[in-house]
Amino acid sequence: NISFLNIMNIYFFIQDISLTGGTERVTVNLSNLFVCKGHKVTIISFNRGKEKVTYQPVTEVGIVYLSNEPYPIDSGYIARLRSFYHSIKALKHFFRSQINKNEENVFISQNFFANTLLWLAGESKDVLGCEHFKYDLYPKPVRALRCFVYSFFKKIIVLTDKDQTKFCKHLSQNKVVTIPNMAIAKEDFKLDLTSKTIIAVGRLHPQKGFDMLISAAKDVFDKYPDWHLNIFGEGELKDALQSQIQTLGLQRNIFLKGYTDNINGEFAKSAFFVLSSRYEGFPMVLVEAMSLGMPSVAFDCPEGPAQLLAEGGGILVEKENISKLSEAMVYMIEHPDFRQKCSKHREFIKEHLSPKVIYEKWRYVFESK
Repeated sequence: NISFLNIMNIYFFIQDISLTGGTERVTVNLSNLFVCKGHKVTIISFNRGKEKVTYQPVTEVGIVYLSNEPYPIDSGYIARLRSFYHSIKALKHFFRSQINKNEENVFISQNFFANTLLWLAGESKDVLGCEHFKYDLYPKPVRALRCFVYSFFKKIIVLTDKDQTKFCKHLSQNKVVTIPNMAIAKEDFKLDLTSKTIIAVGRLHPQKGFDMLISAAKDVFDKYPDWHLNIFGEGELKDALQSQIQTLGLQRNIFLKGYTDNINGEFAKSAFFVLSSRYEGFPMVLVEAMSLGMPSVAFDCPEGPAQLLAEGGGILVEKENISKLSEAMVYMIEHPDFRQKCSKHREFIKEHLSPKVIYEKWRYVFESK
């Protein structure tokens, strides 16, 4: 019986919902799920970098921007500090004027940036603070500050049991809860595992390791020149990666395709997926690929890929080992039967990461005191 949950007002707090990234996608997916379950959902975005949001929520989800300006990431320390101050001020005003404390409210805050603002605004005690990045992302002094800040939150939601264990060394055991990202599978989705296309997806950022992927692909395409790799995503490394492609003479095999709003259509035209990240929180794109039945090759980076590939579905490669990544890609090319076998793993992903399963985990947290 969840009738009392159906009247809950759920508020998500995020740095900038208009941007393209895993946290933004997860926020929209959860918002849509919670609306489907009968909740009222509003996304509170501190900044607005784009006029149109990248990931469109259903019409029942409200979006409130506390500022119509993008976060001044490249404008210097003073500009960022000023933006921080205005965000706290706007946040306090929002809680005073927009939140009815006599109603059933749930506050969910996304990542250290938004979590810190809620703490500084004095509103953290009833907040579920989420972490979408690996525990060790920040240097030790920042991690210590983060744990101090998080001690003032109702709960901290992390993506993996490994991160939960690390946080529980500094926070009480019942404060930290693991809820992984969910997989939204398309039942009528068809793959073309006979194609000669490899796909990779992510921001063109050092974290995603596309420089290592391009290096690994050199040996692959020397052996199989009729295959090619499409990399989907935008970012600051575009010119550097394009230069690397040209230096290695791979411009006929590797293509930087930019952003697409139909990534499922691109998955459908690809034989397998590669995740070359140096680190992840719980890689949303790998979850999505595997939920569609995409055979996958992934570095064993912290955190997430090992957990997702533990029961099959692809090849887990030693972290940042470029030659092993080449070997794994060649193996995928040379073994179409293995690709077919990997594709069946989608049932395992759907069983463990379905919206129904993930919602029950959130529901448990909503009901807990």
